[in-house]
Amino acid sequence: MGLRERKKLATRRALKDAAVRLVLEHGLENVTVDEIAAAGEVSTRTFFNYFGSKEDALLGDLPFGPDDECVSVFVAGGPSGDFTDDLVHLLTDSLDQGEDLASWREEARINWELTEREPQLMSGMLARMHDVEVQIAEAVAGRTGADGGDQSPKLIAGVAAAVVRHVLGEAGAARSEETVEEIRTHMRDAFDRLGHTFAPRP
Repeated sequence: MGLRERKKLATRRALKDAAVRLVLEHGLENVTVDEIAAAGEVSTRTFFNYFGSKEDALLGDLPFGPDDECVSVFVAGGPSGDFTDDLVHLLTDSLDQGEDLASWREEARINWELTEREPQLMSGMLARMHDVEVQIAEAVAGRTGADGGDQSPKLIAGVAAAVVRHVLGEAGAARSEETVEEIRTHMRDAFDRLGHTFAPRP
């Protein structure tokens, strides 16, 4: 990553941190974009180069979806050839791209704290989650060859989102030092448990 890209990421990070700090201190309705920009040491115009609103700044880029390369590998039948293992890799792709897993967890925790204190942010969070589910459903359809009338890819994507929330949410709170591979193991186990619970009737 070049110097310019690093500076842009640093500015984006500073604006998000400023937005979170100010809103947690004063409440969403009492914080303006001008104040966030000033706290991030940029102009209001520069703020809008990074975020469309103060709500966007608060929620940042979570939840992360897989990148195009990872989706292409999944659709083509990889990386392992096993559907569930490959789905787990697809779901955790962004964890490998992040600075580190602890930072990812902390950002997710802050976002949920914000949505609990400021319920009006929930619609934005749910919209972001929906976008990722759509991306996963499209990848599943591409892999399985499902046609437009088949609801299975959407169902799989919804279940996958629930597994991610379970493993990285409350169930993972006591396992904050886990590696990405350990998280993948827990996700695979969760899918296996669901498979046993909802197995076909004999």
